[in-house]
Amino acid sequence: MTTDTSPTRSLDESGAGDDESWWATTWPLEKADWLRLVVGLVSVVAVFVAVGELLTNWSVLDGIVRTDTDLAQRLADGRTDTQTDLAHWSAFIANTPVKIGASVIIAGFFLWKFRRWHEAVMIGLPLIFEAIVYIVTSHIVRRPRPEVERLLESPVDASFPSGHVAAATVYAALVVIVFWHTRAIWARTLAVIVAVVVSVAVAWARAYQGMHFLSDVIAGMVLGVISIVICARILGSPPDAATDGTVIGVASTESSEARS
Repeated sequence: MTTDTSPTRSLDESGAGDDESWWATTWPLEKADWLRLVVGLVSVVAVFVAVGELLTNWSVLDGIVRTDTDLAQRLADGRTDTQTDLAHWSAFIANTPVKIGASVIIAGFFLWKFRRWHEAVMIGLPLIFEAIVYIVTSHIVRRPRPEVERLLESPVDASFPSGHVAAATVYAALVVIVFWHTRAIWARTLAVIVAVVVSVAVAWARAYQGMHFLSDVIAGMVLGVISIVICARILGSPPDAATDGTVIGVASTESSEARS
C-alpha cells in the first residue's frame, strides 16, 4: 500500500495538474502490495473451498444443508408474479455486464475528478479479487444448485458461493470512498444503508429465483466484504482522506505509518 504523503501523491498539494505525469505519480500499489494481495487471495480461496467442501461433500454441516433445502423449496412454492418481477430487477444490478459497465464508468469518473488512481483502484480491485475467488472456488467445489424450478438459465452449474451476491456486495467499495472524502454522518450513513440494501436485495433475488441456497448467498456477502476489507487495508487511504478514527481510517492510517 502506498499512501505516501509526499507532494507527488496529491495533485491538490503539489499543484501539478500535469496530465502527462499524474498517471505515473499517483499509482498506489507497489510490488510488496501485490504480494500481500496474492497471499490474501490464496488464503481466502482456501477458506471458501474448505467451507464449500464441508457443505457439499461432508455430513458435518447437514443441519445447514437441510435448512438450505427447506428454505429453497418454500421460496419456490411461494412465488408470485410481483415477487418474480422484483427479483428479476433486483438481480439485474449484479449481472456481469452491468457490474463491469458500472464499475468502469464510476472508476472513470473518479479518475477524471481527482486526477489520481486511488479511488478508481478501490472500485476495481475488490471486484477483481472477489471474481477470482468465486471462479476458483466454484470450479473446485461444484456444489449443485437447489433442486427447484429455476427462473433463470446459467452456463455455470455451481452454486457456492453466489458470484452475483459477492459482486453486489462489492458495490460497497463506494462506502470506503465516501468515508475517505467526508465526515458527514448523514452521507456515511446513507452510503452504508444503500450498500446493505443492494446486497440483501440481490441475495434475496438469487435465492428466490432458485439459483442459490441461503448459505451460498451468505457466503457471497462474506466474500464481498472480505474482498473490500483486504483491498482497502492494502491500498490504504489517500493522503487527504477524512480519517477520524473510523475502522476504515484506522486501518489505512496504520498502514501508511508502517510504510513511512
